[in-house]
Amino acid sequence: MLTDVTMKQDHTKTAVYTLLILGAVLLTACQTTETPIGASTTQTRGMAPARVDIRGSVVSSRYNEGQVVLEVESFSPSPNSRYNRAYVLVQPTAQMVGPDGQALSISELRQGQNVAIIMRGGGRGNFVGVGVARKVWVENQF
Repeated sequence: MLTDVTMKQDHTKTAVYTLLILGAVLLTACQTTETPIGASTTQTRGMAPARVDIRGSVVSSRYNEGQVVLEVESFSPSPNSRYNRAYVLVQPTAQMVGPDGQALSISELRQGQNVAIIMRGGGRGNFVGVGVARKVWVENQF
């Protein structure tokens, strides 16, 4: 009689664990690679999101050993841009997107281009940011 109760508990535990694993698989299976969780679906291909760390014009570009340091100054203070000026290290592993949505190489980043950048790093308040680029969008001139 004691073994019947123990067997029922074992089956119940097995059923609960199976349902938990099945639920986790079903919840993660709905995520697609094109639209990450939390991303806006209104963003079109090749366009930067509305909120970025720095959006502005490349003031200077310095190339050294396969990396580029960009000095970017914003057009005007904006609530959608974290910094007014930023010094950004762009490594070859950073994602770079052109105005047409196509990937760019690091050699195509030039002074005078309009860019939007999401970066890792910090800064001092809203004034100057320093970091490593995660994603760079080159935007159309206006």
